[in-house]
Amino acid sequence: MTGESGGRDWTGADLAVVVGDYVAQLEKTLAGKPVDRASHDRTVRFVTGKSDMPITWKQGEISAVLSLLGLPILKDQPPRWSYDEALLEAVEEQLAAKPALLTAAVRPAALFTAPSAVALIETAPPRPMAMDERLIRAIQRFDMSSREADDRFLKGLGVASIVAHEARRLSDRGRPDLAGRIRPARDGDPDGCDVISFGLDEIPRLIVVKTTLAGEVAPFGLSHAEFTLAEAQPHAFRIRRVYDLLGEARFYRLKPPFG
Repeated sequence: MTGESGGRDWTGADLAVVVGDYVAQLEKTLAGKPVDRASHDRTVRFVTGKSDMPITWKQGEISAVLSLLGLPILKDQPPRWSYDEALLEAVEEQLAAKPALLTAAVRPAALFTAPSAVALIETAPPRPMAMDERLIRAIQRFDMSSREADDRFLKGLGVASIVAHEARRLSDRGRPDLAGRIRPARDGDPDGCDVISFGLDEIPRLIVVKTTLAGEVAPFGLSHAEFTLAEAQPHAFRIRRVYDLLGEARFYRLKPPFG
């Protein structure tokens, strides 16, 4: 690490500074406040004694850790997957001290200015990421997927966006009759289902919508009802993973069998 860090390794104090600064910028971003990146970078350079390149590299590693934990990241700092355990620990310390950030990562101020349904771009599912026990414990500690599932506003926005996308898909393929029948699930529909949709073959699709403001590698799970539905009706069960909802707003599809 000496070559990338400007002559010496990153100390625990250095990591606390760069992670703390990253988190401060993320808090401002989620609150819809302007961020003076140049000022932040000058402060980190002054306190750590490091140059721009190793700081940028470390910020990319922070983005990777936050992505794997299921949090949004700074958009101009794409993930670099070379992080080590010391950085993971530094990120955990900052998140543990910032419960308001965990709340904002699910429902930031900017979410309230979003339209009732967001136009989505479909992507391929991400490749599985290797996860060791240390990372899994950190994911379980903050449990962002449960926070997202419990937030009705975020979930409702994801569901509305998928309903709109499914209707547009069928209309574009010459089936406006089916498009008009797509709707959010309601009482009487199978438990665990979020959206009732259809294939071009007119066979119903029971869609579960998993929504996050984080990136495509953010973890998520199925509830007991969703898992039971997947086992009972694998031919109809579908997942739509909506991610980066307030950024590029994308989603990918999954269907049984999983794993």
